[in-house]
Amino acid sequence: MSGRKEYLCYTDGSCKAADGAPGGWGFRIEPPVGPPLEGYGKAIGTLAKVMEYRAVAEALAALPERVAAIVFSDNLSLIENLSKKLAIWQARDFANVDPLVVDSVRRIDACIAEKQLAVRWQWVRSHNGNAGNERADALAAQGAREAKAELASSGPGRRAAR
Repeated sequence: MSGRKEYLCYTDGSCKAADGAPGGWGFRIEPPVGPPLEGYGKAIGTLAKVMEYRAVAEALAALPERVAAIVFSDNLSLIENLSKKLAIWQARDFANVDPLVVDSVRRIDACIAEKQLAVRWQWVRSHNGNAGNERADALAAQGAREAKAELASSGPGRRAAR
């Protein structure tokens, strides 16, 4: 796919061990030209793997059409699944995908198809000095902290008196 610009997409998910399992996702996209693009979000009642897949879906959604991208993740299982099983899952209408991540997997597949993206999947060792991965991790942690704070502020101690 000559003539395409390659985007570097670093993704990560986080989940705090607490009641209601607050979590967060984050991404950092480094385009071939121009400033990086970052995003993050939060969820309550989630798991780390859900946030990991959500981060990839959100990063791909932020990309322009018809570009090449390398998606980096420190989740080896995610990288192996998306690089080896995505086409199989799509052909089987996502029937064998973990129900907890199927919505994000569908979004990932749809983004690739609709935007005509050329995506490569690359594992990166976590907390090993990779600036893009460290930033995605920090963004995911920020989302998880915000979710935890939201959960704490709506907890039993905050209920109105009867």
